[in-house]
Amino acid sequence: MSSHLTAKEAEPGSGVNFDHPAEADHKVTVVDREAGSVVCEPKRDKVAIIGFATSSRDLAPFDDPDYEIWTLNQLYRHVPRATRHFDIHCNWDEDNVEGTDHLGWIRESPIPVYMMETHDEFPNAVRYPIDRVIADAGIDYFTSTVAFEVGLAMVEGFKEISLYGIDLIVGTEYSVQKACLEFWLGMAHARGINVRIPGESALLKQAYRYGYEREPSWGPLQMSEVARRIEYLSTERNKKMALINALDGALAEDERWYVRKMNDLTPEERMKALTEQRGEAMATLATIDGAIQETTYWRDLYTLRGRGAAVNSMI
Repeated sequence: MSSHLTAKEAEPGSGVNFDHPAEADHKVTVVDREAGSVVCEPKRDKVAIIGFATSSRDLAPFDDPDYEIWTLNQLYRHVPRATRHFDIHCNWDEDNVEGTDHLGWIRESPIPVYMMETHDEFPNAVRYPIDRVIADAGIDYFTSTVAFEVGLAMVEGFKEISLYGIDLIVGTEYSVQKACLEFWLGMAHARGINVRIPGESALLKQAYRYGYEREPSWGPLQMSEVARRIEYLSTERNKKMALINALDGALAEDERWYVRKMNDLTPEERMKALTEQRGEAMATLATIDGAIQETTYWRDLYTLRGRGAAVNSMI
């Protein structure tokens, strides 16, 4: 069992220990900052690339000295060891966790920090060798820092590339980053590199084998049924909103012409009837909203599971 702090236990500044026992017999030296040349002695054949996702991050081999540990962004706050660090962003000095000193950490870091360019204020900042990686792979296709890391690991001849704490199942991580990363993992696999992904990760997962299997149900319902239910409820909600708006208009009109008698009802009776009808419509609308929220929850859960995530329902 790893001795590092879990995500819940970690506090700013309690993460990476540069004196970690697993790094005691290894030395990392920056040879050429502009060329991104780094020498690790003795050379290790395995690298573990770590991300923030708690689904598998804590499974990383932090205590195994046979692995280099590569971290990114402000992950150093939550892991016990790092051999190299990556912050390849043109806006690396923006959007950092409030109350933390990211620039100070980079400035004082004794390990190489790969960036877009070198910076005089950061002694161990090295330029990521983008040209060398592109030339080696024959393609310029990078949509995430992890893709940069895998590309560099291939160039440096690692025999095993392991990924922990990386799911890429929501937002642009799914729509933009995941396909690119899985492409690079496919490149590594094709070169005979041992690509290791823990079962808890959503990477390289399929919900079902296309053509050979039907849409998975994950129980008594299918995803398509849930989607149709949401569509139906949304339509009913729009109808109720149209009715409520019409009733609101009628009530406003009756307030203006209170003295008029309409539809054989006194003004007081008509306003009472309209108010009661509006109240019933509002109650129905609230019920529909609740149904939409609940159905959307299950849709989102099924979606994440379909993307390979090991997600439990909150019940």
